[in-house]
Amino acid sequence: MNIQETNYGKVPVDYVFIQGSFPKIDFKYFKEEIDKGVVQDNNKNYKTNVKGLMTNWTYFNDNNEFLNLLSPIIKFIKSFKKISRCGLHSSWGVKENFNDFTAEHDHIPGYLSGIIYFEDHEQELHFPEINISIKPEKNKFLIFSSFLKHKTEKNILKKSKYAISFNLQAF
Repeated sequence: MNIQETNYGKVPVDYVFIQGSFPKIDFKYFKEEIDKGVVQDNNKNYKTNVKGLMTNWTYFNDNNEFLNLLSPIIKFIKSFKKISRCGLHSSWGVKENFNDFTAEHDHIPGYLSGIIYFEDHEQELHFPEINISIKPEKNKFLIFSSFLKHKTEKNILKKSKYAISFNLQAF
């Protein structure tokens, strides 16, 4: 074996980060659906990067209420020439109770990922690589490049945080 050179470093890379909100979401419906899903398929609970409760990975993929929320987001994304066309790959509900958190992770091999919040909460979502922290607010959504690492600290409130996370795949 003959190694000629070894390099290690970071290179700047383009990323997507979109923050927006919906005028109105039936948060009660989605919270009830998440509560149903975390009970029906609890083999994911505390066993993924979500150190809390979650539904299966595709729980919301065929949910018309969720797809109606996602549709204008995908339409907006299509308006950017530098962003590849994409469609829904996976979507799951998350419920983080007291002391629950999300370990730092990314969503590779996804293209774009997102989250929709259903209520105000103090447990921020941190993106350390781009130095952005987002406080969950009712009806807020985020879209970001799937390679961006993100995490939450432990939920120190007795109030649960509800959200739907999703991945979009380029095609």
